[in-house]
Amino acid sequence: MKNIPLSLPLFLLLNLSLALWTLETQLVEGSFFGRNNHDHHSNSVTTRESSYCGSRHMPCPAAEPCCNNGTCHTTSMEACPISLGCNPTHSHPEGCFPLPACRNIKDNFKQADLLIPKYEFTGDPNQAHWFSNYHHIAPYAKIDHHQNKLLLRTRRDMVKTHSGGGFGATISSTRWNKYGTFSAKLKSGSTGPGIVTAFLLSNPALGEEISFELTGKNPKKVVTNYYRRVQHPAEDDLARDRHTHHDDMSHPSHEHPYGRPYSRLESHEETFDLKKDSTKHEMVYKIEWNEKMIRWSVDGKVLRTVYAKDAVTASKGGLPENAMQVQLTIWDAGHNPETMEWAGGKTEYGADNLDEYVAIVDSIEIACKDPKEGNKPWPGPEAMKRLKRAQKEQEKLSRRMSRGGSEGRGFMAKLVDMCNTALLSLIKWTFVVLSIVCGAAYLTEPTGKKATVESASLHRRNLAAYPS
Repeated sequence: MKNIPLSLPLFLLLNLSLALWTLETQLVEGSFFGRNNHDHHSNSVTTRESSYCGSRHMPCPAAEPCCNNGTCHTTSMEACPISLGCNPTHSHPEGCFPLPACRNIKDNFKQADLLIPKYEFTGDPNQAHWFSNYHHIAPYAKIDHHQNKLLLRTRRDMVKTHSGGGFGATISSTRWNKYGTFSAKLKSGSTGPGIVTAFLLSNPALGEEISFELTGKNPKKVVTNYYRRVQHPAEDDLARDRHTHHDDMSHPSHEHPYGRPYSRLESHEETFDLKKDSTKHEMVYKIEWNEKMIRWSVDGKVLRTVYAKDAVTASKGGLPENAMQVQLTIWDAGHNPETMEWAGGKTEYGADNLDEYVAIVDSIEIACKDPKEGNKPWPGPEAMKRLKRAQKEQEKLSRRMSRGGSEGRGFMAKLVDMCNTALLSLIKWTFVVLSIVCGAAYLTEPTGKKATVESASLHRRNLAAYPS
C-alpha cells in the first residue's frame, strides 16, 4: 500500500474545523434532539399549517382573521364584515365585524353617493346605502342624475355568461334587516322573454329570500316567493354524524357560514295577476315581514299572506328568521334550460347584441321593526381596535418564542437547546484539538527518521545490484 501523506488528513481536518467554527451554536430546524419549528405548539400560536378554516381546522389567526368560504384571509380593513360573508364560528374571535343593523330610510336617488361598487365597501354602512354587486364586471347599475332614478340594465355587448345569456345588475343594501316593511316603486325591465326583474329580501349566505319577481313571460303577472333553509327532518341525526366527518373544502355546500349542516332550501312560489302592465307603469311593491307573517302587496292591494303558524309543518320549515339585505336585480333567465320556460323563453339581444333591458327604480323605503339598533354608532372602529390589540399580542408572543423566552418556551425546550449547543461545541472542539495534535506531530517529525528511511531504500537497491 502506498503511504498517504500526513498533510492530506491535516488539510481536511483544518477545513472541517473552520466550517464548524463558523457554525452558529443555536437551535436550528431539524435539530438533533428537538422537533422542528413546525411543531404543534408553534402552529397553534404563530403559524398555520394551511390557510383553510372550518369545522376540521383551527380558527383563523389574528394575522389572517377572516374565515370566508373555507379559507383564512384579510380584507382592506384587515378584518371581514359578517355582511360580506365572514364566518364568526371559524374566524379569529376579533375577526368578524358585526352585521350593520336596520335603519329607516327613504331613497329617491337624488344623491350619487347612495350607490358604490361592492369592491369599495369596507363593511361600514355609513359609506352608502347600497352597493353594486357586479360593478367590477359590468357597470350596469347606476343612478341617473337627470331623472333621479336608479337604472338596472341587462346587456350582452360587454359580457356574455357561460350559458350565452346577457349580464345583469344587482344592488344590495349595506345594512341588514330582520323584520320590517320594505317597498319599492319601480317599472319592470322584463320587456322581452327571458328577462327577470326582482325586488327582494335576501340572505346570500343561506340562500333564503322573500321576493317579488316579474318575468318576460307575462308583464301583467307577478311571482311571489319565499325560500326557507331547513334541515331534513328525517335526516337530522345522520346529518349531524356526517357533518362531523366531511371535508369542508370538498363539500362546501354542506356547511354554510352559520354552521347549519345538511340543509336544503324550500321554495314557496305563488303567481298573481296585476291590473296593469308592469313594464309600462311604475308600481309599488311592498313586503311586510315579522315573526308572525309575511305579506305581499302591490299598489296597496294585498296579494298574499303567509302566517308562521301555517308554515311550520312536516313539509314546511316555517318563515325566514335570519337577517337579510334588501336587493333589486335584473337578470337573464332565458338562456338557462332550467329557467327559460319559467321566464318566458329565450332572450333576444338583436343581431348586433346591442339591445338592452332596463328596470327603472323611482324610490325605495325601509321601515325597520326596531330602528333604534340601526341608529347606534357603527361598531366597526371598536372591532378594528380589538383586532389590532390581538395582533400585537400575537406578535409579542411570537418574538418571545423565537428568543426562547420563559414566557413562550418551557424547561424541556430550553434543555433541548442546551443539549444541541453542547453537542455541537463538543464536536467542534474535538476536531480543533485533533487538527492541532496532527499539525504538531507533523511539524515535530524527526529528521533522522527521514534519513533512516532513505538509508534503508539505498541498502535495498545495493542488494539488488550486487546479489550474494
